[in-house]
Amino acid sequence: MAHTIDEDTKKIVKAIVHGDQKRQGRKRKGKHTNFDRQAEEAIKAAKRDLPLEGMGQTARRHIIDKIYKSLLYNTPWEMLGDTYCCRRLFYEYRMEFCYLIAVHMGIIEEDGSRQQAAGK
Repeated sequence: MAHTIDEDTKKIVKAIVHGDQKRQGRKRKGKHTNFDRQAEEAIKAAKRDLPLEGMGQTARRHIIDKIYKSLLYNTPWEMLGDTYCCRRLFYEYRMEFCYLIAVHMGIIEEDGSRQQAAGK
């Protein structure tokens, strides 16, 4: 894991997640834009691709939901309640989640080591 992204990219990704509820509202009203579709797909792909080795589906889903809520509401780990992992690990997972969103949005290019691990 341990991917890092620059501050500008981090702000863009946080804004993408933060605006997700508004995008969902536009989708219900039939005013979904191409960017909305791309952001929705990037978030889904990041949730699917987040490497949480050694965890069952229930724990994986719980941690991903906590990461998503943390970004959506700008909530620190300390205020999230039971996250199933320690603070340091949670923020590592969150950084990887942000990295994956940025990759799937085409904001940054995928790291070569990750491409090799995925068999690309």
